Amino acid sequence: MLLPLAPAAFDAAAAPVLPQLTMAALLPGALGAVVVGSGGPTFFDRFSADAPEARDGVPNPLDRFTRRVVAEAIHADLEPFGVRYAVYHPFGAEPVIPFQRLGRAAGLGGPSPLGLQVHPTYGAWWAYRALVVVDRELPAGNPPGDGCEGCPAPCIDACPARAPARAGFSVAACHVHRLVAEPCRLSCAARLACIRGPEHRYRDEELAFHMAASMPRRPFP
Repeated sequence: MLLPLAPAAFDAAAAPVLPQLTMAALLPGALGAVVVGSGGPTFFDRFSADAPEARDGVPNPLDRFTRRVVAEAIHADLEPFGVRYAVYHPFGAEPVIPFQRLGRAAGLGGPSPLGLQVHPTYGAWWAYRALVVVDRELPAGNPPGDGCEGCPAPCIDACPARAPARAGFSVAACHVHRLVAEPCRLSCAARLACIRGPEHRYRDEELAFHMAASMPRRPFP
């Protein structure tokens, strides 16, 4: 999934939260950028099936796999043509990149009651992977649209913690409930209730992987 952005759109999206974050600051002479995402279970399937990062025992295996896959794609698709570029990820990036704001600038909807952006095709089953800034102008893309538009929001009633809401997702309510409710440790009833893109649903293994990584610490020993 590739979402192209021109410098003006990028700068306007970042300015309200990070005025100093411009496309030119990320890459002098930048003329375009692409927000890169993956939809459905394919990306994680490749990771879990044959990636050495999944079995080497080193922390943050999926992040390291993501870096490698993006670097390999750039080596194949950009470097042979002399394109100058800079790559940033949603993890470990300096400066922090406001991926959701950039996604909105590229035509996605705002945060859903789940707190994440729902894609019209992939629903809640996708993720940002990288931002690639280049010294070339890029053709405009087709705006993906808002996956929540016209939805009755069954995710709100499906959550036993009442964390999702149209006014915004309550991280605190979610975390408190997950500390005591076993089914919510490695799954998410609200996310599973999303009506967009059910055919792209993550497999149980992947959902458990992400849920375990986000499991809050107990506020007591």
